[in-house]
Parts: sequence; structure tokens; C-alpha cells
Amino acid sequence: MLNLLSIVIGIVFVLLLFSLLATTVMEMIAGLLTLRGKSLLNVFKSMLGDEQVQAFTNHVYFKQMGEKASFLRFLRKNPLPPSYIRPGTFSGILMDTFGVNGDEDPGAAIEKLPDGRLKEVLRYLYRESGGDLIAFRKKVEEWYNEVMERASEWYVSNVRSWLMGVGFVIAVVFNVDVIGIYTNLSANAALRDYLADAATQFVETQPAPQVVDSVVINPDLYGAKARFDTLLNENIAAIRSPLGIGWENTQWPAEDKGRWWMYKLLGWITTALAISLGAKFWYDLLKQLVNFRGSPQASKPATGTADNTSAAAPAPILTKPGSGLFESTGRRSASPKKQNPEEEEAKG
Repeated sequence: MLNLLSIVIGIVFVLLLFSLLATTVMEMIAGLLTLRGKSLLNVFKSMLGDEQVQAFTNHVYFKQMGEKASFLRFLRKNPLPPSYIRPGTFSGILMDTFGVNGDEDPGAAIEKLPDGRLKEVLRYLYRESGGDLIAFRKKVEEWYNEVMERASEWYVSNVRSWLMGVGFVIAVVFNVDVIGIYTNLSANAALRDYLADAATQFVETQPAPQVVDSVVINPDLYGAKARFDTLLNENIAAIRSPLGIGWENTQWPAEDKGRWWMYKLLGWITTALAISLGAKFWYDLLKQLVNFRGSPQASKPATGTADNTSAAAPAPILTKPGSGLFESTGRRSASPKKQNPEEEEAKG
């Protein structure tokens, strides 16, 4: 039972690290491609129509809310579209752009609009407001809120699709094969115990990650670059060789290559699907598994001498196979057994 739990914890920990990496890459992509701003413009096109949206986005107040490019600014001369505007801002710009602002009869101003989706919607909202300008503006804001709720769901779904694609690329580039990881952990007790302890330390020291769609709303490109370097050079680098992650330690099959590639492809797809769930999902699951497993300190011998020996022994370092990982781990587990007979002789 404990061996199976350690295997599951190790797999979840690996998926968490690569989910964090995929989320960081996704944040960089969202910033470079301004996904949130483009999503907002698509919402306006669906609400106003292709012709009217141009007049709306050319409004001086909308342009003033444009964001300056903080990365690759020499390639972006024009301001980036805002990632979000408030309902009151939307209604104010809309009514000022199309003259439905009280300077003349709002109903007459609406009738002057070109035939299309916007005119029909504003007619309906004006009838619902009973001809009152303040009530009409409130109706426009309610319309905006309803559309944005549906647009947020679409945006989250779009981000998940992007994340799955990013996850598959990461799985192939780093050769993150869930099936292979399970095989390695099943065959190596020292490795799975070490990963389980590392996972415990991670959830105890690291804060819970944000949901991926909230991260890409306001991406921090420079912060994402720093997190990418830390994940790649510290966290992931420590587990690559022992787990067989990467291509440098791949054992290519001499025969039955088709079946080998089939399992590889299945493992990559499984990894991509798992990464698409987001780092927050794997962090919460890992925390529950670690709590169920219990603290590593609780499983150590109760004698004071054994505790001191275990505390002084250096933790095994995950490097290349055969570099001392399994030998050092073996010494850690064997040292308390050698200590007890000496204690008994001393006491005798």
C-alpha cells in the first residue's frame, strides 16, 4: 500500500512540475500574443458587428486604456488592446460613439444606426428600459456583463486548448512519458521514496499555484522568464536522469520498434492531457496524497541515536544513474540497523 502510494505521489509530483512549466510557457505566450486583449476585441465584434467595432475601438477613451508593450516593444509601435474594461466604461464609450447620450432622443439616435445586430439589440434594450436614458444605460451594462460571462468561459476553454498543445510539445521535447516514469518508480524503491519525500517538502514550502486562466489574464513576461529558469535548471534538472526523462538516457529498442513508439506516443498524450488540467489541480491532489502518507519524520525510529544518525546523513542527490543515489539511500536506511546492536552491547 505504501509503495503504491509513493509511486502515485512521485508521478503526481512530476506532473506538477511540468504543469508549472507549461503554465509559465503559456503565460509567456499569452503576453507575446496578447491573447486576452484579442479575446476582448472578438467579444466586441460579436456584440457590435465588424463595422461598428472599428468606430468603438477608435474612441479616444478606449485608445487611452491601451497597454504599452513591456516586451519586444520595438516590434510593437501601437498600444496593445486592454485586457478588460468595466461595464460602465463600455456603456459610456458605446453611447458616446453612436450618439445615444441624451443630446437628442435616444430612440431616434438608435434608428440612425445602420441595420445590423447592434441596432436590433439596442432597440430591444431601449424598449425594456421604458424610454428612460439611465435605465437604458443600465440595461446596456447588464448586456455587457452577460456576454462577458460567456466570453470568459470561452476564453478558459481556449486557454485549455493552448495548454494541451503546449503540454504535448513539452512531453515530446523532454520525453516525459508517464508510462516510463511509472515503470522506473515501480522498480526502484530508493527513487520513489526520495521523490515522495521531495514532494512532501515541495508542498510544505511552496505556495499553491494560481489557476492558469487567471495567470494569463495579466501575464508578467519577465517574472515568467525567471520562473521558467528556476523550474528548468533546479526542480526539473534534479529528476531528469534518474527517471529517464529526456532523450540522452533513452534506451532505443533493437526490435519491435513499432510497439515501443506506440507506448511512447500514448505516454506523451497522457502527459499532455494531465498537464492541461493545470498545476493547481496537481498541487491540490499532491497535498492530499502527502497528508495521507504522513510526515516522513513520523516513520523514523524513535530512538534518539537513530534520529541523530538519520539527521546527519546527507540526502541523496538525483544525478545520473550509478552516481551514488542508490548507494547513499541504502546507507541511510541501513545505518539505524547497525546502531542498535552496538547500543545493546554498550548497555550490557
